[in-house]
Amino acid sequence: MNAAMHCADALAKHVRKGTHSAGGLEWKALVLTSPWAFRVKAEKGEVLEEYTSHVVENMRLLDELVRIKEHIKLSGDKTEAYKKASDIAWNWLYSAEGPIKTSIWKGYFEDIRFDPINLNRVNNSPMEYARYLLKAPQRDKEIATTVPGLIWWVKNTFGERGMNAINEQTGCYLPMGSHTSRYASICALWYERSGDTWFKEEAYRFFNHATYMAEPDGVVQTGHNGGDEIWFSDGYTDYIRHFMEGLAAVPEWAPAGENHLLRSSSVVQKIKYAPRQITYQTFDKEAKEVLRLAAKPLSVSVNGTALKETKGTAEGWTWEPLSTGGVLRIHHVKGSSVSINLNAKKSQI
Repeated sequence: MNAAMHCADALAKHVRKGTHSAGGLEWKALVLTSPWAFRVKAEKGEVLEEYTSHVVENMRLLDELVRIKEHIKLSGDKTEAYKKASDIAWNWLYSAEGPIKTSIWKGYFEDIRFDPINLNRVNNSPMEYARYLLKAPQRDKEIATTVPGLIWWVKNTFGERGMNAINEQTGCYLPMGSHTSRYASICALWYERSGDTWFKEEAYRFFNHATYMAEPDGVVQTGHNGGDEIWFSDGYTDYIRHFMEGLAAVPEWAPAGENHLLRSSSVVQKIKYAPRQITYQTFDKEAKEVLRLAAKPLSVSVNGTALKETKGTAEGWTWEPLSTGGVLRIHHVKGSSVSINLNAKKSQI
């Protein structure tokens, strides 16, 4: 936590209003700046490259620390500083100079040449920003336009001809498993929100292509290069979590006849699967979970108190039957210890 707050302090200290400036009336020295610089020589604070569109992870950190301020005893001054920094980034994204308007999604990968005039483009910044919006939809009243627009921009800019695959960036225009599965996960999440089956089919096809990067022994290739390139970040951290997001968005894709917690809006601190019961603990008292179960549960309780079966989004649990088993959705608001009593005769771990 101390390390996270030190990072947030640095972000709040160095945030700036992204602008464009020009050298005189001839506009020969156009320079775009973003809320935080892309490349900096840390020892001296010297900016080496001004612009990056990838501000979403900074916003997520700042927003989360503000959200849990009481738990971590965040001071009023730091709370305001973190809010201000996040708001500056948010306003910049939608400004005339921001990438929502300009589509200058650039400045993430550190292993490419310097790009002071911002010619390169990347797929992950717009997709991860779309993910951020899908998890905080109240932030953008035009989300029904913004997210599909980002999806289509990535498909048109990075889609590999003849493949259901996504290329990494214009500076390394190669189809890769992690980027393909990222795109698929955003399509799945948008289908979950919109109900538009085109995005479900798109997610299915791109996830399917991404599975070909995984070898039978569990090794995940970066792309179509065989055994020449295996990157841990792309092949395991990014790649796997995108599939997990997709399964949570479309639970019917999760293994039938088995019991799995697919998603929680909170951090899951521990979980135990047993033949007659699933128990887990979340960080927040209020959270929503999605599970694929082999059979409808007998009951659900939180901190020892039974939850009611409901039909809406209020506190309680709902059951959606599938051809085998079904989907359990839980919304708890008064506790963090969840117990699901299973029908042992029908359940299978």
